[in-house]
Amino acid sequence: MQYFGVFKTKYEEVFLTESYLYISCDKDDEITVKDLKEKIKTNKLKKKNIIGTIFLYNPIVSPVGYDSNKFLLEQEFDKFDEMIELKIETYMTVFKNAMSKTDEIKGKLIQIRNLFNLNEKNIDSSQLLMKFNDDLEKYNSLQNTEFDRDIMYLDAQNLIPSGKFVFFSWGEKINAKEFIYIDDYARLIYENCKKLGKKIAFVYKEEKSLEGAEQLLQFATPMQNIKTKNSITSAINESFKEFPPKISPYK
Repeated sequence: MQYFGVFKTKYEEVFLTESYLYISCDKDDEITVKDLKEKIKTNKLKKKNIIGTIFLYNPIVSPVGYDSNKFLLEQEFDKFDEMIELKIETYMTVFKNAMSKTDEIKGKLIQIRNLFNLNEKNIDSSQLLMKFNDDLEKYNSLQNTEFDRDIMYLDAQNLIPSGKFVFFSWGEKINAKEFIYIDDYARLIYENCKKLGKKIAFVYKEEKSLEGAEQLLQFATPMQNIKTKNSITSAINESFKEFPPKISPYK
């Protein structure tokens, strides 16, 4: 499998604004950036080649050939605004393994979306979340946002996810009481996906119930807690045993 994406930078920050996972037919099946661009060149081709969407919290990725443990701006990276190949590691490895045996997905693309496009670890600190929340309160107004609205955020109101299914895996840290506008933003994305008739799938903590997961928008990600990583990974594998993927609990 291969992963591709577009990085943008502004104010000394790095954002991943577009990305796709290509599901290889076999170990010898590889595509180039040019091949990928052809597959998404028109809306008709996107509809044909993109089979689903995975929603994550934020990207933590590196281009092929660069050090994942160092800040990208410190590595003389000069391919901003270009489609390039990315490393498949950490959480993407989990999805790669989960989808590798699903025949209906082979030879197709999965679009990867993020609630926040900031490519950085540990962005769920209260200080940053307050900035995101303030930005999202202003998003539909003419007021200036701290992070560029077109680079950092999605147009939740008008977003149409690609493919037949949407798999949500943005974690369990959305807090409606503390960050009202982040919750509104995420909830609008989720509800619109349902209204569009997309097959919705996610992994949730069994003791909190399916209804509780939907009410709180808590859709587990394998990187959220080292203690539950194996359980969540197993549930994601179970979800993708069929196509479209199904909702699965973890303990």
